[in-house]
Amino acid sequence: MNESAGDIFGALTEHYMNEPSTLDPPDYLVGEEVDLVGQGPIRNMYNPSALGDPNCYSSSIPSTEVHAAAGPQNHWFYLLAEGSNPSNGNPTSPTCNSSTVTGIGIQKAGQIFMGGLNRKVTSWSHARARVETINAALQLFPGSATECNAVKAAWSAINVPAQSGEASCGTQQNDFSVTLSPGSGSAQAGGTATATVATQTTGGTAQQVSLSATSSPSGPTASFSPATITSGQSSTMTVTVPAGTADGTYKLTVLADGASVDRTATYTLTVGQGQPGTVYSDDLESGTGWTTNPNGTDTATAGRWERGTPQPTSYSGTSLQLAAAGGSGALVTGAAAGTDAGTYDLDGGVSSVQSPAISLPSGTLSLKFSWNFAYLNNSSTDDYLRVRVVGANGSSTVLNQSGAAANKAGTWQTATYDLSAYAGQSVRILVEAADNGTASLVEAGIDNVSVTKA
Repeated sequence: MNESAGDIFGALTEHYMNEPSTLDPPDYLVGEEVDLVGQGPIRNMYNPSALGDPNCYSSSIPSTEVHAAAGPQNHWFYLLAEGSNPSNGNPTSPTCNSSTVTGIGIQKAGQIFMGGLNRKVTSWSHARARVETINAALQLFPGSATECNAVKAAWSAINVPAQSGEASCGTQQNDFSVTLSPGSGSAQAGGTATATVATQTTGGTAQQVSLSATSSPSGPTASFSPATITSGQSSTMTVTVPAGTADGTYKLTVLADGASVDRTATYTLTVGQGQPGTVYSDDLESGTGWTTNPNGTDTATAGRWERGTPQPTSYSGTSLQLAAAGGSGALVTGAAAGTDAGTYDLDGGVSSVQSPAISLPSGTLSLKFSWNFAYLNNSSTDDYLRVRVVGANGSSTVLNQSGAAANKAGTWQTATYDLSAYAGQSVRILVEAADNGTASLVEAGIDNVSVTKA
């Protein structure tokens, strides 16, 4: 179990550092970069048996060689963090009792593991670790049965059964969270601003949520489409600034009135030409209203644009898909890594994705975003990454990158564009990528999109 603790903290550190594929990207393999014995990783946390170590606890584990005996607890941690069939591109993981386990994410799993270690006693065992990690989950996440039940399910899945006197997870309170993206904006008197109100069920079952907002000081008003949603869904908030509203900063408190609990979020609105600041900002860490295939004309057969956590890929030393430019989320052409670099890359034609409407104030405006475009030498000028600003009276090309018959490694770069010609209008950002010629390996990404007023 001590050997396993080292492996678990190693995995936590890799995920915290989130290095690109050219270094040591986050995974659940141990020692694969060092190649200590010339055979790649020395331990595998999602399937220890792949390297000859036991997946499951048994009475023989306490007398098993210590490195191999790390297998069961390593396996437990992976199941707790990622589950038996992750949807984020991580590998599937077999269970010893043929159960299906749903993961709670590596951050929560790490907190629970550390909370269990803080309760460690001299007579430590897998059975005692089960009891104390359950106690840790209950302390760390009060009012929620999800984490506690996941701890129990993961232990049972490696053949460490329920123990006499272990705590009950109880009944989970229905709960949800609410976020705004962007969290701030600007508008002129007589104009509007928009934001996406996103909700997520964080405990129990989904519930009906009614949306409203108040402004301090009074003046701007907000409407929602739709005004009533179910937690887990999103709504578009339109803030209307009446003519004659004084310049200044207004705080709009959005109330999400749920059937079981209420939650609030704050939107900061700047009114007036003299107020510089952020008009729109999206770090793509959550769904904020970007629409794939907005015109219904996409032809790509694989690797279409999606918002997610990109899994780094490379081919013969050439980095292709990259981890997000910041945080964990980005818009990418197929987020999963797959069995090889060509599994989820863009294939078969054009894929497009478009931002929600962005209401621009008057004044000097600038668009800024991070981008990457990578391809191998089977590419050509038929392949491309293009970014356009689309307004009511036409569009402008912001970025236009073409492929070539050469290996081009992906690197995050920053693009800026003067949007002042669109001041006072509502615009959308349209991103297109294409594998248009003969089949080639193409990857693209967009992150950290913002519009600012000087």
